[in-house]
Amino acid sequence: MQKSALTFSDGLFIQPVLGKKKAGDFTDEAIVRSYQTLIDHYYRKDNTLLSVLEYEMEYAGPKEAIHHAIMRKNFGCTHMIIGRDHAGVGNFYSPYAAQEIFREFPDLEIQPIILNSFFFCKKCEAMANEKTCPHPRCDHVDFSGTKIRRFFTSGDGDLSGLMRPEVVREIMNTPNRFVD
Repeated sequence: MQKSALTFSDGLFIQPVLGKKKAGDFTDEAIVRSYQTLIDHYYRKDNTLLSVLEYEMEYAGPKEAIHHAIMRKNFGCTHMIIGRDHAGVGNFYSPYAAQEIFREFPDLEIQPIILNSFFFCKKCEAMANEKTCPHPRCDHVDFSGTKIRRFFTSGDGDLSGLMRPEVVREIMNTPNRFVD
């Protein structure tokens, strides 16, 4: 998603939320180490900046997505990626509620970048979404935070193509990678 955003912007400001989270989420250390690994290996250093946002997640779905956008605007951002189920928890909000609420606030002065679900396409041999991939669903490998966390807790599944190997190694080498 981040590299997609770079196709129409001058730079990338990566600002993960650090602070109290729900049990089972990745720890702040695992998050920062993962982003730093991506920056070290996959992003241009002249247009990518990593900063953290000290903030306690509320998991308030659409309203929290608007709050996140306002905070990022205050840091000078002109755009913000809003993915599927942004700031949601479980099935409490519809998967695209956080994207839809931005229609109600056209005067925020920050442009939401609406990106729906991504998947790995076995035919494309790359990450893709419904706008970029012509292949049928049987060729798609879906992933979710739950699936990724399951891999890191039990080794169940395969993250080939879903995550960069350096990031997988970094998370595996993080002693306390999940919030208790």
